[in-house]
Amino acid sequence: MQKITDEAIIEAARKALEQGEIMLVPKSAAKVIGCGERWLRDGANHNGFPHHRLGKFLKFSIQDCREILEMNRARARPSELTKARRRKATARKPPEGGPANLAAKPLKPAS
Repeated sequence: MQKITDEAIIEAARKALEQGEIMLVPKSAAKVIGCGERWLRDGANHNGFPHHRLGKFLKFSIQDCREILEMNRARARPSELTKARRRKATARKPPEGGPANLAAKPLKPAS
């Protein structure tokens, strides 16, 4: 009786996997995310990126890709953007002795 139950559970699990989400190899997942394959592999091995290991194979689900994107999303800080715009918009003063200051100083006659 136990053998039939185990086989039924295994068969149900296989069907669920077939109908479930797609598992991507690192090369394909990197294209989906828009990053390099090496960066993705290193992240899975060392930085805690969500992934699945099937034996020696590294796989990523679509949900894993979403989570990796969210983990590495750079949020802009309004104060930094404002400072950058101000710096860019501020006109720079020419250095002393530059072309703008030559007209202000009277020229000495050559002796």
